[in-house]
Amino acid sequence: MAEALVSSILEQLTAITVKNARQELKLVTDVEKEVEKLDSNFKAIRKTLEAAEQRQIMEQEVKGWLDKLKEVSYDMEDVLDEWSTALSKLQTDPELDVSASIPKRLKTSVISWFSSFCQVARRHDIAIKIKGINERLDEIAKEKDRYHLKKIETKQFRRVESTSFIDVSKLHGRDEIKKEIVEKLLNGTSEEGCIQTISLVGMGGIGKTALAQLIFHDHQVGVHFDKVIWVCVSDDSDLNKIARAILGSLDKGSATNLRNPITLDDVLTKICEKIRSAKFLLVLDDVWTDRDEDWEPLKAVFRQGMSGSRILVTTRKESVATGMGSSRVFHLEELSDEVCWLILSQSASMERGNELLRKLEDIGRKIAK
Repeated sequence: MAEALVSSILEQLTAITVKNARQELKLVTDVEKEVEKLDSNFKAIRKTLEAAEQRQIMEQEVKGWLDKLKEVSYDMEDVLDEWSTALSKLQTDPELDVSASIPKRLKTSVISWFSSFCQVARRHDIAIKIKGINERLDEIAKEKDRYHLKKIETKQFRRVESTSFIDVSKLHGRDEIKKEIVEKLLNGTSEEGCIQTISLVGMGGIGKTALAQLIFHDHQVGVHFDKVIWVCVSDDSDLNKIARAILGSLDKGSATNLRNPITLDDVLTKICEKIRSAKFLLVLDDVWTDRDEDWEPLKAVFRQGMSGSRILVTTRKESVATGMGSSRVFHLEELSDEVCWLILSQSASMERGNELLRKLEDIGRKIAK
């Protein structure tokens, strides 16, 4: 879990740094160095996590070290969300609306000054938080050496494309949130020309895709919607490719024809034809792109769908949920220790009352944590 959390932070840090550069924004003095240091610290610690997670079962001190790392990592995720949201706001509303009571001749200079002041203040606040987290991370990095954790070079990570298929009919500990999301998908009405978007946000590996798969195959969902569409987006921001995947899911017979070179406009027109008379559910799994302009052409097409159509988005980033214009955001939290132990014991095919289970329960519960 710690490795997934740190990897998620590094991916978000890279994405936000790229966005920061794209918008040609500058942080306050020396913060670029703090961000580089943060990236370096997390990467160095990540190399020891496999060994640490193995040793925490028998060594309480190592477990305590991992807990401290998780705590600072969660704090860093909050800062990254704040940073990403700030960048998105600057992109969509670069000048704050303070002009209503300002004389026209002063308006331009006052808006420019006020906007710049707010931007600097926001960046300064984020910068202070990053610096504070770096100081905590420095101490954690120093403690790492005390435990002589073996470094393991991180292999090149490649996300596996998800599908709508799942090999389980139930996810432990997720019944309530599944019920809430299904109810939200089925109930309520959309205003004409507006399709409701619901987002499921959580760290990598926490079970967003599996939960979305169960919702996708839910009997009530299948009966309620005329068409259900699954598209794994991942870090691909190629709108043409995403649109083709949507059309291929809507019309299996068109999958072969899509190999022929056709324009994005042609694909969007075909999607529009397919959904105009249908109430649809579109699941966009593992979305990373939070720039509104990347999704606007698809949003325009989705508005042609029948009232009651829905979009379900899974993402690690709060800014994606905001950028997609979500009417409701569900946050997927970690499972309780008890539920984790239940999953572990069942996956080991051990029944309650089993003598071996009782002997291994103490170790197993430590693993579950």
